Amino acid sequence: MTRAAGAAPLARAVLAALVVASVAAFFYAGVLKRETPLLIWPNPGIDAFAPAGGSTLDRAAHFRLKASVGDVLDVRVLSSAGRLVAVLRSGVRVREYRHILLSWDGRTATGSLAPRGFYELAVHFRHAGRTVVAPGFLMHLEGRVAG
Repeated sequence: MTRAAGAAPLARAVLAALVVASVAAFFYAGVLKRETPLLIWPNPGIDAFAPAGGSTLDRAAHFRLKASVGDVLDVRVLSSAGRLVAVLRSGVRVREYRHILLSWDGRTATGSLAPRGFYELAVHFRHAGRTVVAPGFLMHLEGRVAG
């Protein structure tokens, strides 16, 4: 038996495994699409805010979120690069389909003013063991505004 002839059954087996995995992934994706998301996001994002001063911009970002399940949440602000900037709430218990009001004053975990830029919101569901970055939500920090 030549080397090429011995490889043919292995190639067929690998191809069959890939076809089965692809079909299974297609059906699993359909299941996930029908699943209720953990985070129901009512507001699309905050245009801009400035943490201090007398501007027409808000001095803090105010927003609300709603979870589809009762859980214990950790809510964090992330930079656009995905790095932790601040912890807004930790260990907050929520009931399913109830709103939580939150705000961020533009300060980092160390208390300093975060640099200008765009920030995301990540919500960790402790019991579900999943973290969700709020879909389509960006906070635009304009930087300190002179009073």
